[in-house]
Amino acid sequence: MTRRVKLIIVLAVVAAAFERLQTQPQADIKSNNARVRLLSDSDPARVLVRACANCHSNVTRWPWYSHIVPFSWWLAKHVHEGREKLDFARWESYSLPQKRDKLESICGVTLMGRMPPPFYAVMHPEARLSGSDKNGVCAWVEKQIAAEGAHSALDGK
Repeated sequence: MTRRVKLIIVLAVVAAAFERLQTQPQADIKSNNARVRLLSDSDPARVLVRACANCHSNVTRWPWYSHIVPFSWWLAKHVHEGREKLDFARWESYSLPQKRDKLESICGVTLMGRMPPPFYAVMHPEARLSGSDKNGVCAWVEKQIAAEGAHSALDGK
């Protein structure tokens, strides 16, 4: 056998081994095409869906590189951790204090530039937030907190 044929065989075996190692952990993280429900259908809510829903909901769009080890492991872990902190798909299941805390966090982390993470925004330019996006989200957050407070007062909570 020539050296080139041996190299091709070795590369094919290595590629097959990587394919077997690939467990596609993102399959464990449910993803569907359900619409992300937020408290309103306003521009700031659409900004949140555009910039945040990919990791913080069940409408994750897995990019091509999410099927390649070790990126698949890292992305699955990142999405899992994101959903543990905030999952827009579970918004209605949060208690009023949880909603308030999450709303306040949304404003804080977006204003500080921690969310969406800079590495994510590089790969997903649609997730980049302008100053007016951030200010709009925080104004929306304040309105939602005020509305939730009025709602809980009406309910006697």
